[in-house]
This record gives sequence, structure tokens and C-alpha cells, in this order.
Amino acid sequence: MKPRQAIALFALLGVASVAVAQDPAPATATKPVTLVRVSAIPDFNKGKLDKTAKAVCDYLTKEVGIEFRFEASSDYTATVNGLVANKLDLVWYGGLTAVQTMDAAKKDAVLLACRDVDLEFKTYFVANKDAIAKGLVKPVDKLEDLKAMLKNVSFTFGDKMSTSGHLMPRHFLVQAGIDPEKDFKSPAAYRVSGGHASTLQAVISGEVDLGALNFVYYDKAKPEEKAGAPIVYTTPKYVDYCWIGHARLGEDVLKKTKQALLQLDAKKEADKAVLDGWGAGKFVAADKQQWDGIRKVLQALPKDFLK
Repeated sequence: MKPRQAIALFALLGVASVAVAQDPAPATATKPVTLVRVSAIPDFNKGKLDKTAKAVCDYLTKEVGIEFRFEASSDYTATVNGLVANKLDLVWYGGLTAVQTMDAAKKDAVLLACRDVDLEFKTYFVANKDAIAKGLVKPVDKLEDLKAMLKNVSFTFGDKMSTSGHLMPRHFLVQAGIDPEKDFKSPAAYRVSGGHASTLQAVISGEVDLGALNFVYYDKAKPEEKAGAPIVYTTPKYVDYCWIGHARLGEDVLKKTKQALLQLDAKKEADKAVLDGWGAGKFVAADKQQWDGIRKVLQALPKDFLK
């Protein structure tokens, strides 16, 4: 080999060796998950939510074999942002926030389970007992029949981001030809804190004449509370709450978490305590497509209406 040829060959080999050295190394394997950060939309009073969340976290920690820790969220939007921004891993959402999370996280939002009642959810419209006694409002079979009474009636939704306290009752009111901002004595109010408990107490106390709230919460209320705010209308059924986990937890953790939720058995005393805390007879499997109806209702709202 001539000197010039040798130099060219060595130069070529040198370039090749550099190219190999600069190839990216194989991706490092994902670290095993040791903590699952759990949260829930704050639609019940904080004390109750902390207690029920701890019970389900303790149960999942035992069944899955890693720590599940509850982290309270300040508002509904924080639960959506938290899952997407890697601050939360598993969240109990309402229908509205579930759809927002599915749309924001795309395929990384994994729907694990919902309660049996969530596939046939409903909202109660309840009225102050004195307002009923005065004839301001009365029980009806159709919301359209309420319209003539509403000019002398005050009304409150729940939180603006609540599915059962705002999104769906607003939807049914509008379908019945009732404008929540124009057809009541004053524009519809919202409960900025306290969840469904706040709505119920506002009606009982007479702060407002009429309110819309979660049927599960109302059904578990004390008899004297129900007497102070009787049901005047029950909406058609729709889907609502569900558990959503993020794909970063990994297939194994997500599978074990789903299995643990689905195997909770009300016939077992310890399991029943967990289920009762969530107002569930059992948790069941569900499909994201079942929330498409909520998405359509949400998309029908004016842009930025929920902000």
C-alpha cells in the first residue's frame, strides 16, 4: 500500500470511529415506581375528602405494593394541570375534568375505573322548604314546567367546574328553554368553595330558593337536611366521575391499580368501608368513549365560559 493510500485509509477509519463514538446510547430503562401521588377534585368538604382518600390510598398501597399518597388539590383545574405536569399520577375526576384531562394528556390519560353509579349519574334540583310552602316553586316532572315560576326564585349552581353541580344542570336548563342568567330572580350564583355541601346548606338556610347538586351526596344527607330542601326535579342520566392514571406509572402499576379497584367487594367489611367513603356499591371498568357525551356538552359552552 502506497503511503498516500495508507494515510487516506487511516483517516477514513478515524472518521468512522468518531461516528460510532457519537451514536446515542440506548435509552435508560424507566426507574421503578415507588410512589403514586393521588388527588381528587375538591367537590366535598375537605375533612371528608381527606378521610375517604386516605382509606383508598391505604388500600391501594397494600394491594399494589407501593406507596399511594393523597395530595389535596386547591381547585378543579389544579387536578387537570397536576396530572399533565407530572405533579400527580392518579386522580379522581368528575366528568368535566375527566374530559379536559383526556384531551390534554391524550393517550397518556388512562381511564381505570368508575363507580357503578357513575354510568347512570343524575342531578337533583332541590328547593327551600319555605319557598315550596309559599308556592314559589313546586315539584315538576319537566323542567319546562318550572319556567313560569322562576322570575321570583333565586338559584345557585355548585362550583363552575362541577359536572353534576353546573355543567349538566345548565345543559338541561338550556334544553328546557331556561336561561340561567336571565330567567331567575337574579343571575344564577355559584358556590366557590365547600362543594355540594355548600349548595345544600345554601338552599336549607334560605340563602337561595333553589339549587342543583350531586344526587349521591344528597342521598347520603341527614333526614333533617333533606326535609329542609326537598327534591323538585331529577335530571336525565349521564356519566360522571372516574379514576384516571397517567401512563408514566407504567403498564404493570396501572394494571394492578385497576385490578385492586375492581376487586373491592362490599361483602367484605374492610372493602365496604372504602366503597362507602366513595359512595360506591362497587367500581367497574369503563371506556373513554362513554364520556363523549360530556365532551359535546362542554364544547357547546361559549369559549372561555369556565374561566
